[in-house]
Amino acid sequence: WKVLLLVYVTKVSSFQVDSGLVRNHFKSIFRRSSQSLLSEFVLGLDSGVKSCRNTKLHSVVTPISSKGEEDSMEEITFRLARPDDIPECLAIETASYPSDEAATQSSLEYRQSHATPYFQCTMNSENEIIGFICSTRCSSFDHDTMATHDSEGNFLAIHSVVVKQEYRRKGIASQMMKHYIKSISEDNRMNPTLPISKTVLLAKSKLLGFYVNLGFSVLKVSDIVHGQEQWYDLEMSIVRNLPLSDERWFVKTEQFKKPFPQVKPYLDDHRSWVSKLRAEGYCITSGYRVDSEGKPGGGGMMFFTAKSYDDALALVKNDPLVANECVDWRLNGWIAEVGDVQLQ
Repeated sequence: WKVLLLVYVTKVSSFQVDSGLVRNHFKSIFRRSSQSLLSEFVLGLDSGVKSCRNTKLHSVVTPISSKGEEDSMEEITFRLARPDDIPECLAIETASYPSDEAATQSSLEYRQSHATPYFQCTMNSENEIIGFICSTRCSSFDHDTMATHDSEGNFLAIHSVVVKQEYRRKGIASQMMKHYIKSISEDNRMNPTLPISKTVLLAKSKLLGFYVNLGFSVLKVSDIVHGQEQWYDLEMSIVRNLPLSDERWFVKTEQFKKPFPQVKPYLDDHRSWVSKLRAEGYCITSGYRVDSEGKPGGGGMMFFTAKSYDDALALVKNDPLVANECVDWRLNGWIAEVGDVQLQ
């Protein structure tokens, strides 16, 4: 299983991984037989890679790129699809997917007309369409909701990520996805009343590494049946970085009042708590202050938005560091006088 793990990580996820640090994530999987062994391994891989990313060790997980990929990058631009783009997009779609998986012309026309902001074409230097990404919004991720567009849905379901055959393996799909995800974040900033909280999609096992590298998480073997092959559910949280129209900024400052060994378990819980809130659509970030040499000891600080002081106070009291009396803390509202802040 060690060999299988290293081959899978190298070939599919494009990461160099110290297997000793990931080993424990897979021991329990490979000690038992199960029909879902492969899917558990794939989900475990995502968990293992992310755990390695979160360790404090250096050079544990290092992204690597394909040889010559940067040299072969095409000069590309992006724009929203127009109705007269559909025939060309359909040709790329049918050349990229089996006939029982490819979108029909009517499906593409529906997405272009009903979910226009989420149908994005990629153009080469001669202004030719060389790929596209299209999505629809939904409130849940299943076969039925993927067939329609709910303009108020908080999920964005990606249906197609396709590149013309002659432009593949040049890093274009990665550029397309990064630009697409960035544009979603910008849309959230411009339209904060109906933000998208998550991007969701289906992917086959051979493409899981590609999407994990972009920041997606592999959730499970999908219940959605589409064509003949097995699919996996993936998602990426879209972090909200500005207040909604009825929110304002708050800041919590704190100092440890217990020895660090007693605080550490709750500090880990605090990180998980903040990460969960961000995934749920809260505008929040947390960190600690350091001295002139970059050493911690100045205490912690958490920036977040809320509709009122009472709402902010209620949120802070759920912080594991506060709930377990690990810190002396203070909560203040924050009003920008010159400039403003935007979270990442």
